[in-house]
Parts: sequence; structure tokens; C-alpha cells
Amino acid sequence: MKKALMTASVASMLDNFNRSNIKLLLEAGCEVTLAADFSGEEDSSPPARIASFRAEMESLGCRVVQIDFSRKIGNLRKQFRSYCQLKKLAEEDFALVHCNSPICAAMTRLAFRKKRKTHGTRVIYTAHGFHFYRGAPVRNWLLYFPVEWVCAHWTDILNTVNQEDYRFAGKWLKAVRVVRLPGVGIDLTKVRPNGEDRDSIRRELGIAENEKMLLSVGELIKRKNQGRVIQALRILRDEKEQCGRGGRVFRAPLRNQAEKTACSFPDRFGLRYVICGQGKTEKKLKTLAAKLGLADRVLFLGYREDIPQLCRAADLFVFPSLQEGLPMALMEAIAVKTPVVCSDIRGNRELISEKTLRFDPKNPADIAGCICRAIESDQTQLVENHFSSLAKYRLEIIEKVMKKEYS
Repeated sequence: MKKALMTASVASMLDNFNRSNIKLLLEAGCEVTLAADFSGEEDSSPPARIASFRAEMESLGCRVVQIDFSRKIGNLRKQFRSYCQLKKLAEEDFALVHCNSPICAAMTRLAFRKKRKTHGTRVIYTAHGFHFYRGAPVRNWLLYFPVEWVCAHWTDILNTVNQEDYRFAGKWLKAVRVVRLPGVGIDLTKVRPNGEDRDSIRRELGIAENEKMLLSVGELIKRKNQGRVIQALRILRDEKEQCGRGGRVFRAPLRNQAEKTACSFPDRFGLRYVICGQGKTEKKLKTLAAKLGLADRVLFLGYREDIPQLCRAADLFVFPSLQEGLPMALMEAIAVKTPVVCSDIRGNRELISEKTLRFDPKNPADIAGCICRAIESDQTQLVENHFSSLAKYRLEIIEKVMKKEYS
């Protein structure tokens, strides 16, 4: 029986993005070892979810190994400890190593670099979005690009999940093979809840029929950028209060001021912003909402497992992230045919081609204008077009590619 190792920085990376890959390895008759930080210290999933996932994997016959990875590049003590733990694992004769997460993948490839020559171990790295990209901070290029450049020489297959990363990796990163993997796969049979969910969810959240529900899903960290949506909500509220019953036209702010589009924002449109996820910026976001007088308009739901149902209940899905590879959260919203607006960044642009539905994620006024236009326009045809475009990201397509790579 051949041995396969899969590594990720945190357990949720395996849980959310690699279940299908684990299944493929088990079906191929491999002895599968999963190595990640299962402590939950830096994870976006709650401890109960991590424990449940670990128990499930062990019941399937997987061996679970605790590695003290850190997603913080400056935590040198944990980085060194995780490398030593991986070197210990490398004493075993793994036929295949599949790594995820940039820092974890770098440590894994460093630890197994000699095994590629002495034992013929094959190494696959799935990059869920490089930290260096067009418009990324210089710091990201200085820290992450040299590491990826070196580690690519110890990589047999480098999977990228968007066109920008694929083109860059093909030109600059000398892996044996670079592959354009269309995401991690979305199962369209599971994410489309029935219509009854909408009313029940809205009742649970206390959202009235005449209110507009905005929804964001993601870890509460700076990169996910929920704070600027809260600031945009303040802009929309103030504009609404100023026009009031007088009916003054609210001009949606656009990046190109010469193309401002007028859109009325009637007083009857109340906005409720619902945020799903947990993380270290939660307290800061709640403070911001209270400071702007929006404490009663912003709802923090914490970690939820009924994301498709929540998307179905929303009037608009707002995805303001500053950096993504190919976001699963955005695809899930599209899959349940919820209107969406998103930041104008790599990955998002591949899913949402219409410029009018994308905004500058660092400009709350631009976010406000984009939300306003989306609410007041008929999105029916666009929603259908976006749903049809998900066909190329279906889980069965990804599984065919990964099965071929594993074989």
C-alpha cells in the first residue's frame, strides 16, 4: 500500500478544500496521513468543528498528525518547530506529498526535497492564491516571491487556481509542471437549498420584508475587509437621511467621476448587513459599527454551517476581500442565484466579469455606489449568467484533474 501525505497550515484548509482529494487518495488504496495544526489556535473553524473533522477522518482510516504550523511568517519559533516535525515525518517513505498554504507548503517542500531524489517522492503544491500579485504590497513580493521561486524547484506539480497566477507561475516558477486548476470544485447539487429557507432565515435574524439584507461570508481578518462595507453602509444611511421624503437623488460614487450614475435610494429601503465568520477583528468591527451608529444594522453571526441557506435569504451578497485566489464563498452565493457585488481583484474578476458589479475594496464610497446600483437594478439575467458560468468549476471536473495527477 502506497503512502500519501497531505499537509495544510490549519485543519479547516483540509476540511473545506481537500475533502474530495482525501476521498480520491483513499479510493486509490493509499495509506493517507493528514498533517496540520489541529489545535485551532490560528483556525477560522471552532474547536468543535475541528474535533468533528478529525474524528471523521480517523474513522475513514486516515492517520492525523499534529504539526505546529503558523500562518504568521514572523513566528520563527513555530516555523522551526514545524520544520523539525516535518523532517521526522520525512523519514517515512511517502510516495506522494500534497501540500497547501504558502508557509506550510514551503516548509513541507524543504523537508522533503531530498526524498524526491532518494525515494522518488512526488510533491504537489496547490497554491490557493499567491501572496504576491499585481498590485500587492512590496513587502509581499520581498517575503513570498523568493521563497516560492526556490521551492518551485522541489515541486513536481504546481496547481494554480486563477489565470493570473497560472501565467506568472508558468513564466517565473520552475516547477516540473504548472497546472491551471479551476478552483477546488463546487458541488452544485449540495449548495442549492429550497425556497422555504429564505423566509425562515430572515425571521430568525429579525429582518423585515421591506428591508434589504446584505451578506458577507469570511474569516474576520483584515484581508477580508468587512470594515469598509460598514463604512459604506454609513454613507448610504446618511445619503438616505439627507434625501428623506424630499426625494433628493443620490448619485452613486464611481471611480470614474465623469460616469456618475444617478440612482434614487428611497427611505423605505432599510439595509441590514449580516456578517458570517469569526476571527481576531470581530471586536474591532463591532466597535466600528457602534461608533458609526450602526450597531443595530450590522449583525455578527459567528461561524455558521448553513451558508447556502443564508445566501438564499440575502438580497445581495457583498464580497469585499482585498486578496483572493478563487473564492469559494463567492461561488456559493452565485450557485444559489443570489445577486452579488465584489471587490475588483484577481479571482473575483474571473467569476464576475461585469465592471458595474465590482468596486475598489479600499474605497467605501465606491462600495456604497456599487451596492446602491445593484439593489436598484434588475439582476435576474445577470444572476442566471453567473450561475451558468459555474459549470467549468464543478467538483467532478476538479476530481478528474486531481485523479490524473495522483495517478
